[in-house]
Amino acid sequence: MTTWAPFPELARTIDQAAIDSYAELSGDRNPLHVDPEYAATGPFGGIVAHGPIGLQTIFDAVARWLGHDRLPPGVVVDVALRGPVRAGDTVTCRATADPLDHAAAVTLPLVCTNQRGEEILQALVIAPRGLVPRG
Repeated sequence: MTTWAPFPELARTIDQAAIDSYAELSGDRNPLHVDPEYAATGPFGGIVAHGPIGLQTIFDAVARWLGHDRLPPGVVVDVALRGPVRAGDTVTCRATADPLDHAAAVTLPLVCTNQRGEEILQALVIAPRGLVPRG
């Protein structure tokens, strides 16, 4: 049985500057992301971050686990958005189980929560066996 390196928990606080920068970079200026008055009347009751902003915490944590500075080619991350990320939220990514060894790949379930313990993202990482460091 192979023992894989432990997954590093990673936390990142999202601020309004990150949301505004992403809106500028992507061209996605949906008022739910950038207009406080409009967003206050929407389904989330205030500004929410673009989906990829929360996802970045997962990508950074997986890259760190694999010993890279960014997500390497061949790694698949299947994600489900479960709740909004707001300015001021601290997104924490952690593994929910030990990595599972398959013939050609290692799978790892992840979850991201905010500082209130609310689940905001779920993910399943599928990484080629040769990329995953042994523990």
